[in-house]
Amino acid sequence: MVNTSKRKGRGFTLIEVMVALAVVAMALPALVSLVMTQLDGTAAMRERTQAFWVAENEMTRLQLQQRLLPDFTLPESASGELDAADRAWYWRMETEATEVDDIRRVEFIVYRNEDRDFPVARLAGFFHATP
Repeated sequence: MVNTSKRKGRGFTLIEVMVALAVVAMALPALVSLVMTQLDGTAAMRERTQAFWVAENEMTRLQLQQRLLPDFTLPESASGELDAADRAWYWRMETEATEVDDIRRVEFIVYRNEDRDFPVARLAGFFHATP
């Protein structure tokens, strides 16, 4: 007959500890990779949100100019740079005709100021060509 009271007081065997360490060693890099991916995704979402704010602000500025300035005409294109949310942004506006004579489609494209090859956000709206 085996005495079980002695077995309970001994603790873990070396093999049990090695297996547990091996499982942790395999799981830890995957967990770290997952956390880093989540952080990168969060930063990208924050950047896109800020770029959309820039586009919305520029579109609102254009709407206000159209409403408040009696001799305002909608430009065919425009561009500019601004600092918002501790970052430099570059935006470009393009206007195109629609099937309706007095309505123009206006699109704002926002880039990180240092990388003007890939847009971060695009926002389109419709304006009357003449106020």
